[in-house]
Amino acid sequence: MEDGISSLNEKAVHSNLDSVSNELERTLPVQADEDVNKGVDEKGRWTRARVAKVSLLICPFWFLAQLTFNLSLKYTSVTSNTILSSVSSLFTFVVSLVFLGEKFTWVKLLSVLFCMAGTIIVSLGDSETGLSAVSSKPLLGDILALVSAGLYAVYITLIRLKLPDNDGKSGHASMAQFLGYLGLFNVIIFLPVALVLDLTNLEPLCKLTWKQFGLIVGKGLLDNVLSDYLWAKAVLLTTTTVATAGLSIQVPLAAIVDSFIGNAPRLMDGLGALAVLIGFVGINIPSDAFSRSKGASIELENENVRSTDQDRVSLPQTTVGIS
Repeated sequence: MEDGISSLNEKAVHSNLDSVSNELERTLPVQADEDVNKGVDEKGRWTRARVAKVSLLICPFWFLAQLTFNLSLKYTSVTSNTILSSVSSLFTFVVSLVFLGEKFTWVKLLSVLFCMAGTIIVSLGDSETGLSAVSSKPLLGDILALVSAGLYAVYITLIRLKLPDNDGKSGHASMAQFLGYLGLFNVIIFLPVALVLDLTNLEPLCKLTWKQFGLIVGKGLLDNVLSDYLWAKAVLLTTTTVATAGLSIQVPLAAIVDSFIGNAPRLMDGLGALAVLIGFVGINIPSDAFSRSKGASIELENENVRSTDQDRVSLPQTTVGIS
């Protein structure tokens, strides 16, 4: 009787194992197909098509932000352009609060304002030297600078939303591949526009000198390739607000470089650089740093209260023992 029961149990166990293995065989290919459909290969890397879709989405915002920024320099002064462009850090902070769920703290807000203030102080100091260009259409230039700051906040938020973090939970995307597709789509979409402007003599390309062409290529390699690559990686490693505020570090760095080449920084430069440094340090303070310190102090206070109560309880017992 016992042998019959044990044989039945063994058969039941084997049948259960067979059903589990069959279920795994059916689900594993489905899971692999789902990963392929999601745009992730067997190594967890994003496929080229998936990266290209994100680049195509961000491409218009990136191009329009660059276009409006450079156009604003044509109509307004460099000082006004710099001051209004610094608002991008505030725009980015607000957009990240709404769409990225970034935690609001007064320290972050004040730090962003410090970075903006430092940039404004240095810009105003430069304007006093009389080196600023004469504005032809200042209102139009100022509007274009503000639009550029807003578009900057939009496309940096899209990068944070659409590209995966470096934790590997959503796969890995190549930043170089993303920027490569971004440049490719810019050429495909906007090169016909440039040709039309050339044919209609609105922006004739024949007027470009080789020196101007070389400066454009150099700026593109340094500003739109290397710096954008490092900046986009910083967006994924930190937050959009930290990465945007980090761009204002160029203010104290410029003051240091000026001092090395023999141009002594002015008082306004020093004050602006100090404000930017304070803001950048403050914006890197974690959101829960003060809550953690407050919680630790409360826990320490509770521990002291408990130890005091234990001393009070043990004191009468000691007195009784002595008597």
